[in-house]
Amino acid sequence: MTGLRAQSIEAAAAAAVASRAAQVTTPDSAQGLNGPGEAPLPTAATTPTRGWRLAPALKLMANATNNVGLVSTDPSSDIVTTVTPQLQLLGIGPDYKLTGTLAADMVTYLGRTRADRIFPRGQVTLNARLLDRLLFADAELGAETTSASSFEMLGDGSTTYAESNTVTRERFSPYIDRELSPSSRLTARSDNTWSQGTGTGANADTTNIDAHVRTDTVRYDLKPQPTGLRADYNRQNTRYKVASSSLVLATARLSALYAPDPTLTLGVTGGTDAVDYSTNSVKETLRGVLLRWVPSERTVLDSQLEKRFFGTGWNATLTHRSPFMALSIGAQRQASTYASRLGSLQAGGDVATMIDSILQTRILDEATRQAAVQDLMAKRGLSGSLGSAVDLYSRTVQVQQGFNATLALVGVRHTVTMRLYHTKLLDYHGADEDTGILGLASDSIQKGMALSLGRRLDPDTAATVTWTQVRTAGIGTNASLGTRRGSQIRFGLSRALSPRTTVSATLRHQSGSTSLVGNDANETGLSVGMLHRF
Repeated sequence: MTGLRAQSIEAAAAAAVASRAAQVTTPDSAQGLNGPGEAPLPTAATTPTRGWRLAPALKLMANATNNVGLVSTDPSSDIVTTVTPQLQLLGIGPDYKLTGTLAADMVTYLGRTRADRIFPRGQVTLNARLLDRLLFADAELGAETTSASSFEMLGDGSTTYAESNTVTRERFSPYIDRELSPSSRLTARSDNTWSQGTGTGANADTTNIDAHVRTDTVRYDLKPQPTGLRADYNRQNTRYKVASSSLVLATARLSALYAPDPTLTLGVTGGTDAVDYSTNSVKETLRGVLLRWVPSERTVLDSQLEKRFFGTGWNATLTHRSPFMALSIGAQRQASTYASRLGSLQAGGDVATMIDSILQTRILDEATRQAAVQDLMAKRGLSGSLGSAVDLYSRTVQVQQGFNATLALVGVRHTVTMRLYHTKLLDYHGADEDTGILGLASDSIQKGMALSLGRRLDPDTAATVTWTQVRTAGIGTNASLGTRRGSQIRFGLSRALSPRTTVSATLRHQSGSTSLVGNDANETGLSVGMLHRF
């Protein structure tokens, strides 16, 4: 969020009370535009108010699996229970906005095949205005648990991960955002992120990734009318606790802009690009082109192509939304570090964000729309994430090249979500550097797809089927890790017992092979659960 406006803060608060009431009365949020007999969508409050909205929930889940460790020999059966208290919050004041979700998965293995654990997850973000139209600050607390390695089986999200990595992070970002004239703006920002990671299993020592990332950015924009200018400088400093030196990426750009019409902006860029750490220091001339096309408020294309210190780099994103569809496509080749990417999803990876963009044309108020998104996901039995490549830990600069596409369709009875991704990670090494150490390198190619189809059987019942395919190949330093292939199919059924209570059941089967296991492995599981929103 590059600027905080009083009007937007108050608008989000406007429906704090209305959205709480809508949680009880709102039908399926895809209804209301479909003819006689359909209930209308909730309307946003019209008078801005300030205050707090708290939405607590409790999720109970029991998972019976015949291979809790996802191993190829001597698999163990177990029943795993998960209790997840959750709190969504929205706080609005004259100079601040606080939003987020707090949750914790309390996992118990009834057969004692593994130690019981608690996995914290969630994210809370604070946006504050310190001086009107000048000084602002953002802050964030977050936690998540993911697979510690892309070379293992898929798992189910927490209970059957053979190896897991829990990461907590804190971020504080003061910044200046000043409109110098109706056509020019100056921003200066300092993002400071601290992360702490602990792992389990064979790679526990390599997943202790305590780090501090500081990213300083200064940018000046002169709006093209039809010619314009953009100047920016970005310096990112990553320091791992276990490393002896910092990893520094620094880029300075000057772009000449031309807008032949209000929907299209073209630009040419020149500057410098550099990387510096203990065993390598490179500085190159940067040059490139950029294009931004916004034919409507629902469709945005941003792209840039540049010569960088690591070769050719690019970044392109296309987003489109309609009342029943959301599409996100991204392609990139950029240099970064493992710690700097923690907590960030690839475009389109979050289902709630895709559903939110679909509902924007029907529910204008942010707070009311947030409640409607959660209501629709619960009643349709939608998963929170469609999956993406696993970030692999290494203590050097990484070059990430990838493509991803996500599609979400929400109709009166049917729901479709689909995601494709292809990611290549390579550690960046100079001519005189070692190529890395097995287990401490990111070198890999990951491919995957997920397709989920859902259908409302009646106003209170929905069925879903989800198919997932993944493939990970070790390359370079990690070539000896071989290739992991996996597939998973899930059949789910959910039923709303009341406006606040939903029960669900899921049958899951997965199979695959991985060099870390050694042979083929299979797992079948049955999960039953209940979600209650207070």
